[in-house]
Amino acid sequence: MARPITTVLCDLDGTLIDSRRDIALAFQHALRPLVAGILPDEAAIAQHIGKPLEHMAQALGYHLSPPQLLTFLETYRSHYAACGARHTRLYPGVTATLHALSSLTLGVVTTKAQEQAETVLRHVHLTSFFQHIQGSVPGLQLKPAPDTVVAALAALHRAPQQALMVGDTAADILAGKAAGLKTCAVTYGFGAREELQQCQPDYVIDTFSDLVGLVGGP
Repeated sequence: MARPITTVLCDLDGTLIDSRRDIALAFQHALRPLVAGILPDEAAIAQHIGKPLEHMAQALGYHLSPPQLLTFLETYRSHYAACGARHTRLYPGVTATLHALSSLTLGVVTTKAQEQAETVLRHVHLTSFFQHIQGSVPGLQLKPAPDTVVAALAALHRAPQQALMVGDTAADILAGKAAGLKTCAVTYGFGAREELQQCQPDYVIDTFSDLVGLVGGP
C-alpha cells in the first residue's frame, strides 16, 4: 500500500458475525401477521441482509403500505431486542484477528439500529475492540451512501486516505469508495462474489484472518 492503513472500519452482519438465523426469525415474525401465504425462508432473507429492513421486504416482493411498514419495523425491532442474538455466532478467526490488529484504530459501520448494534456486539464480546460503533441513526443515509462511514471517521478523528472499509456486500464497498476509503470485500458473508467483484474493491479476502496479512499488526 502506498500509505499505511491506520484505521479499519468493519461491517457487522456477514463480516464479523453470522446473524442470519436471528434476523430471519425476527423478519418472519414481523411479516407473518401482515401477509398471506408462505413466508420467505432463511436463505432467501439472507440474500438481502445488509439492506434497510424496508428494502429487504421490497426485494422479497412485499410492498407494504405505510401503516403496515411501521408495524413491521416496530414488531421486528421489539422481537429482535427481546430474543437477543441467541443464534448469532462469530465467523472463524474474528477475535484473534481483532487482537492482532489492536494497534490500529478499529470501528464498526452497520445498517443495524444503533442500540441493536451495541447490544449484539456486547453479546458476542467484541465491544472492547472498537473505538466507535456507528449504527443507523436519524439524519444519516445508510450504505451504499457514504454518510455512516464519514460519521465514523469523524468520531474517530481519522482521515479516509489511511482507512479501509471491510464488508461483505456491494453496499459496504460502494459506501467505502464514496467516502474515499480503500475497500476490502469478504467472500464468506451474505453478498455474492460476482456482485462484490463488480464493485471493484481494492482487496478481496476469503477469511477475516486474511486482514492481518493485508494491513499488518503490532
